[in-house]
Amino acid sequence: MAGTAAAVCYHPVVPGLLVALTLTVAPLLAQELPVADGSAFSLDRTLAAGPAVFVFWNSWLPEAGRFVPLLQEVDRAAAAHGWPGAVVVFQEDGDTWSGKIGAAGVALPRLLDRRGQLLRRFQVTRAPSVLVVGRRGEVLERSGPEPEKVRALLAALAARRP
Repeated sequence: MAGTAAAVCYHPVVPGLLVALTLTVAPLLAQELPVADGSAFSLDRTLAAGPAVFVFWNSWLPEAGRFVPLLQEVDRAAAAHGWPGAVVVFQEDGDTWSGKIGAAGVALPRLLDRRGQLLRRFQVTRAPSVLVVGRRGEVLERSGPEPEKVRALLAALAARRP
């Protein structure tokens, strides 16, 4: 959704004065993030497909073990409803995070956010967390790490989308 737009309009206070405006929209992330399969992840392309589900997770978190079945539920719901999204892992080495999530059978792309770009972009303060992000990059809903709250979020999202 990056790009430039220009417009010309009349000044709202000075009659007859034309004003030229230029708006430049930067990409939502400064760079693409690596995916476990070696490809690159583009936040702009993912959000263009519609609201997306992001799971922020780490294997070393105290709740991580309890969260794996819920991570699988999020993954199945995303697949069933065609929601784009990803599992975002931070502060963990590539082999550890990819192996543990892959072993859980999760099909969502697995991103390594070493610099915390998505953490900062979406103001994630707790993990594990599940976020629903709109097409313009705004956080529509967030939940976690309590399983019942994540399930309620998934049910509400499923009810809204065809």
